[in-house]
Amino acid sequence: MSEIADSLAVAVGSAPIALPDSKQDWPALAAAALSESAAVPQCRISPETCADLAKVVELAAEHRWRILPMGQGSKLSWGGLGSGAEMLLSTARLNRVIDHAVGDFTITVEAGMRLGELKNRLAAAGQFLAIDPLYPEQATIGGIVATADTGAYRQRYGGVRDRVIGLQFARHDGQIVKAGGRVVKNVAGYDLMKLLTGSYGTLGVMTELTLRLYPRPLQSKTVLLRGVPENIGKAVQQVRQSGLTPAALDLLLTLPAENESLTLAARLQGIAAGVAEQTQRLETVAKPLALTWEALDGADDESFWQQLTARSQDSQDTVLCKVAIHPTEMVSFLTRVQQALPKSNGLARFHAGSGLGLLRLPSRRASQVIPELRSRCTSAAGFLTILEAPRELKEKLDVWGYSGNALATMRALKDRFDPHRLLSPSRFVGGL
Repeated sequence: MSEIADSLAVAVGSAPIALPDSKQDWPALAAAALSESAAVPQCRISPETCADLAKVVELAAEHRWRILPMGQGSKLSWGGLGSGAEMLLSTARLNRVIDHAVGDFTITVEAGMRLGELKNRLAAAGQFLAIDPLYPEQATIGGIVATADTGAYRQRYGGVRDRVIGLQFARHDGQIVKAGGRVVKNVAGYDLMKLLTGSYGTLGVMTELTLRLYPRPLQSKTVLLRGVPENIGKAVQQVRQSGLTPAALDLLLTLPAENESLTLAARLQGIAAGVAEQTQRLETVAKPLALTWEALDGADDESFWQQLTARSQDSQDTVLCKVAIHPTEMVSFLTRVQQALPKSNGLARFHAGSGLGLLRLPSRRASQVIPELRSRCTSAAGFLTILEAPRELKEKLDVWGYSGNALATMRALKDRFDPHRLLSPSRFVGGL
């Protein structure tokens, strides 16, 4: 075993420690998250308790070992390339439910619990967690919060940070910090929940999270409207300005596009009478604009949204970007994507209420089209961040493309939370 693995075995003997041999998959995961010049981490450790995880972080701080936190690894490659790490610290074995206050609609879970497992437990209680991230069967709650991956439910319920009402995390020195609480109306202390959401493991290692829940809808239906971009754009505006309350409202472009058309997907959830009434109102929007109409119920409704969040079969040959743009510019942006990639396979998806979305395009064209598309986003008060891409492409292009004025504040926070740059070093905006 390596020197680090030997030290960890003495300090935390009960935690499984994996070395980088041919039987392990984590070295490849780590390589996708680190620069080409970085050495392979010496080991991966998977503590079974929060106390053991804290011991690992404390020992790392004592020896100045750099840590790459991870859950199941489904999003470990997201974000910038790290400058190096001596170990991977996995929360995969921290996967227990701490407390489920059914009557209060809150649940406290360890960070390594997979969303797919949590959804099944909540369904039995008639409740659900209002997030719809990518790769939900593999993704852990900690990883979802660390990457702020909300998905389509942002339309009605807000972002991931609005779901987190309390958390516990290990500081850079191994000390455990708690913030928030286990009730929805909690205003005590600093809002560390929002600070750690989307921090990519650079400020602390999350161990427990308390989440706000909602009643499971009695009925769910998805209405698909398809047509030319101009008329789809009008439909989006009419829906946004109406009293309709879809749980999800996504604007989709599938490449290569059929008849240069766009799709507006509205997911209607609630009681049967409410879903039926909103379906009729959507039909009145579609008819004057000559939009085609399709309604999906039951398994078809569920399958449609699952396909949007599943891992692409050709993910090794594609680039995944997170994009944001002013909602009024979404249609023109998608038109430009269509023009730039006329014969390529891909998918562009916007959450129509917020202007946030995802863009999947072939890696062979990424270096040519990303600079132009990023320029269009920033000129429309948005951004384009590269999430998944071959390492050589991330070495070539600016992953974050950040042009704001908050870097000084971010550096000050990093200095306070991780003064020795041991947690996911160099993976965040500005090389933090």
